Amino acid sequence: MPTKTQPSLRTFADWIRATDAHAERRLALARQSEQIFDGEEIASEIERVALADRLERWRYQLLNERRDEWTAEDQRLADALDLAAGRIARRPARPPRHARRAVQNASRAEATWEAALAWLEPDADLAELSARAADVTAAEFGPLAPDDSGVGGRRMLLYAPIYLSSYCVNHCVYCGFNYAKGIQRRHLGVEEAVGEAKVLLCWGLKHQLFLAGEFPRLHTTEYFVEIIRRLVALGVRPAVEIAPRATSSYAAMAAAGACGVTLYQETYDERRYARYHPRGPKASYDWRLEGLDRAGDAGMERLGLGVLLGLADPRADLLALMRHADYLHGRFPDRTLAFSLPRINEPPGSFRPPFVVDDETFVRLYCALRLAFPKAQLVLSTRESVAMRSRLAPICITQLSAGSCTAPGGYAQGTTDAQFPIHDRRSVAEVADWLRRAGFAPAWDIPPRGE
Repeated sequence: MPTKTQPSLRTFADWIRATDAHAERRLALARQSEQIFDGEEIASEIERVALADRLERWRYQLLNERRDEWTAEDQRLADALDLAAGRIARRPARPPRHARRAVQNASRAEATWEAALAWLEPDADLAELSARAADVTAAEFGPLAPDDSGVGGRRMLLYAPIYLSSYCVNHCVYCGFNYAKGIQRRHLGVEEAVGEAKVLLCWGLKHQLFLAGEFPRLHTTEYFVEIIRRLVALGVRPAVEIAPRATSSYAAMAAAGACGVTLYQETYDERRYARYHPRGPKASYDWRLEGLDRAGDAGMERLGLGVLLGLADPRADLLALMRHADYLHGRFPDRTLAFSLPRINEPPGSFRPPFVVDDETFVRLYCALRLAFPKAQLVLSTRESVAMRSRLAPICITQLSAGSCTAPGGYAQGTTDAQFPIHDRRSVAEVADWLRRAGFAPAWDIPPRGE
């Protein structure tokens, strides 16, 4: 029976009729859910998952359709739908998702964050900040080796992205895969994706990150699950960086062997977010914002957050990112949090980022994250130059991409149009050799949870 934390969906019948153009259809879902809760209807696990998906979609439709006239009753209904979906699907009991409230809560500012953010001021001593961040990193992840012998040293995880498809229905103004761009598109079949992974395995990379644009007809759950299963059988530890999915979709990927989800909000500034994402499913701010909630509920081990630097005020976005991460840690304390701060170095076409993030600010942002989240994984991609990667790695980075290509099929079959340019073009072997000489111990895989 419903509890004080889980009100019956029946209690919202009058509100739904007064505010929802699809009231009768929605009320039928509510009745079915309550009948299952009351034991009046027996549903199989497949039927339960399907019903939970429908309740989840209803909730996000509510968030989209009523956001401009949001009321306390809307919030109560959204929370009730979230709780009902979780209960129907037999997921672990958690409070309703409230990422938006956490991110926008001006009073949510831990003392450690305030101290970390103070270092973003231009007159703050960058050398001292870098030293403090390096000390925190060494305390949590181990020091660098004392010489260049290659023995011991701090573990640095190496990985590479595999771009599965450049097809996308979104109109993100800053993206090279924008639907309106006249580029050569490519979508990899399962065998082609496995071929890409085998190339990376030959280079030693067992942790691989799969990426794809948003194209529902091609990018189905079944497609991703089949690729994950095939790669796990080869000894790969795959993670995904794809358009936000339903909880059941993430759960299927986790069951197949995916170890994590990376999902950047791009910017937490909702007004600018709407401007940068004018058309396509990505225009839904809440669906994206709560994507990592759904991934966590689905059992993903690693939750990767980030913002695309250049789109909004970097200090404001970093504070929102910290609030988001703290909220996720509270909900999923047993998961690994990972951060990345990609910046727009060479914008596509006529787009010009309104906030140019220079190298000094870039270093400050990463160091501030390390001070605020000592145990988090900090990731740095080949978007950045050799010089910047060499500068940041000893200070606070724990994971680096290497040998990357941002075009589908680029490893095994040559490149098509890429999503963004690569600035560190060293091979995996060259990056690993540099790391050893710098006192790191290159690592090729993420250990399974608990090891």
